[in-house]
Amino acid sequence: MADRPPGAPPPMPPSQHISPSRRDGMSAHDEKQRRRKTCFFIDECGVRLQLPKLPVMTAQCFFHKFFARESFRRHDRFVVAQACLFLAAKVEESAVSLRSLVRECHGVRYAGKSRAPLDESSERDVKRAVVMAERAVLYARRGAIGFDVCVENPLLAFIDLVNKLRAGDVLSEDLKQPFSQVGINFISDSYRTALCLEFPPQKIAAACAFLTVVFLRALPDDRPRTAALYGALAISERSLRSICTQMAELYVENKKCARLLRDLAEMGHVPAELVRPAPRPPVPPSDSVAGVTPSPSVLSSSSSAGP
Repeated sequence: MADRPPGAPPPMPPSQHISPSRRDGMSAHDEKQRRRKTCFFIDECGVRLQLPKLPVMTAQCFFHKFFARESFRRHDRFVVAQACLFLAAKVEESAVSLRSLVRECHGVRYAGKSRAPLDESSERDVKRAVVMAERAVLYARRGAIGFDVCVENPLLAFIDLVNKLRAGDVLSEDLKQPFSQVGINFISDSYRTALCLEFPPQKIAAACAFLTVVFLRALPDDRPRTAALYGALAISERSLRSICTQMAELYVENKKCARLLRDLAEMGHVPAELVRPAPRPPVPPSDSVAGVTPSPSVLSSSSSAGP
């Protein structure tokens, strides 16, 4: 974990401490859902504003830090999210105008809803609220950011890991590009959790690299390359399991990740209860003979299903 200034309060990740939102009567599940959904909102706003990924991740980190010390019940999370994005864009040298930010974020927040566009008066009120929220993020009374706007991102550590895996022959040249893309997606998803408050970026990068190896089914099948993989990751089993579990919670409803979750559970890196049972094979018609596969015509005429 990165060193803190003398006297500074420690981070308060919701998974390990009673957060202000919990003290205000919010359940742990509801708090997690608000974090995930609002970080998704920040993602969508970043796309609409054509921002690079780095300021979006920085904004999500600011958001998690703020609500580690402030309650969701006492702040409009969407206004705080806009303030974090406005601040992060300036920090990462991708500044956007307040007017553009407010209008685009309004469009994302009320997409598909019968909500009129912002008029001049409403836009002025939202701008004022965003500026006040930005000050609250910077001046937070319990030191959420305290003008410490430098955020170390796991991306750089992940790029270094990719090069180490390639040098150790764990990663083939033709797999390097898809491996990098999937890994960056996992790192992006990690910001929908409070992992950035609990672990240094190097550990998050290592866990995301491991998730990518499992997702692509690229685990080495010999001892030297297996040793090279875990040597490059340099992460304890305890940290790996904790990060994998929190990441896996994001994918429970994602059918594309069902195999990933099953593999992780079989390896002991996530709890078995996160894994949905694999779909059962179709039951043969009652008039079929045991041990004889029914013809395709019989199967097609007796089956009907949908996702």
